[in-house]
Amino acid sequence: MYEEIGINRLFINQSKEEVKTFIDEVFLPLKNNHLNDEPLEQTLEAYFDNNRSASLTAKQLHIHVNTLYQRLKKIEDKMNISFTNSEHLLKVQLACYLKKFHYS
Repeated sequence: MYEEIGINRLFINQSKEEVKTFIDEVFLPLKNNHLNDEPLEQTLEAYFDNNRSASLTAKQLHIHVNTLYQRLKKIEDKMNISFTNSEHLLKVQLACYLKKFHYS
């Protein structure tokens, strides 16, 4: 039964406050979007929901794939990360996962 809860078992002993703090820290740079003209947080979540497929993400968001690439670059710049860095990728993907399944 313990195995059936999958990755969530890693967070069983973490307080909700600790998990929420982690999520908030990861997404904070995207919340400071003063122009608020691009839903960067939504773009990032859709990107991971679609297993990092640019074409599927662009289709889901009803935007051109080049627009998606521009948003992803803006996300990398604002978060000071690179999607080619496996540690950065894991951290952001984990935050998206936790946000979706623990605080949706």
